[in-house]
Amino acid sequence: MARKSRVKLRLTVSPWQVLIRVALVIFFLATFYPFFYVFSLAVMPYDRFIGSAVHLGPNGFTLDYFRQVFSNQALAHAFAISVLKTVIGTTLAVLVTTTAGWALSRPTLKAGRFLTMMFIIPMFIGGGLIPFFLVIRNLGMLDTFWALILPGMVASFNLLVVRSNFQAYPQEILDAARVDGAGVFTTFWRIVWPTSTPIIATIALLYGVGQWNDYFWPSILVGPDLQPAQVLLQNMASSRSVLNQISAAGLQAAPQSLIAAVAFVMVVPILIVYPFVQRFVVRGIMIGSVKG
Repeated sequence: MARKSRVKLRLTVSPWQVLIRVALVIFFLATFYPFFYVFSLAVMPYDRFIGSAVHLGPNGFTLDYFRQVFSNQALAHAFAISVLKTVIGTTLAVLVTTTAGWALSRPTLKAGRFLTMMFIIPMFIGGGLIPFFLVIRNLGMLDTFWALILPGMVASFNLLVVRSNFQAYPQEILDAARVDGAGVFTTFWRIVWPTSTPIIATIALLYGVGQWNDYFWPSILVGPDLQPAQVLLQNMASSRSVLNQISAAGLQAAPQSLIAAVAFVMVVPILIVYPFVQRFVVRGIMIGSVKG
């Protein structure tokens, strides 16, 4: 009898828990539906698209728009630039941010607090668009590939997260490495770096998403030959002439569907990568956030 009462108590769900679960379901649907809607437009045949003024879901199925996306040389080149920009930019950003965060986390660093403050100030005060552009031009990086990478190599928030993480690193391990004769660089690259996977994966994801989604400055700092796919997508959404150039000859195409196909292709890489690093994100941000 007591066992049945315990089972019944365990299965009881309070009204507050029901409300929370309903709210989570609504939130999931609200965030999932935009992706579903974009995919619906990308696979909808042209005659079905023009046959109705409102589309809530897929009406028919075709891969013609995706064929146009992958067969167009301009889009293929833009996608290649996006991949190179993301891979190279994320790699360099992770290396610079982790090494700088490790240096700033050491209490023996002279003027460490002053240098940390220099990284905090840009989080609240910016130089402005025109000074930023003038700096890039005076450094000779205008219309070069490095203009897509170097200006955003270090983000102050990511650096502070890494610094806080390294400040919480067990001092006993560092002391043991010093006793064994390991220098500063050996300690970092052979001990600290391999055991800091959560924070490295976290900032790699943050930098990677930022590099992949960036379109404002690439549209200004470089010419058409170096512009990533995000800039081309923005041009497609705002210029009908670009759509006419991309559309295959003799094939009717709905502008919204072609834009949706490009947008869906742009989202897929992030959706593929994120599940593999998501489990590190919370751990990476939480480590070092609680002292004691």
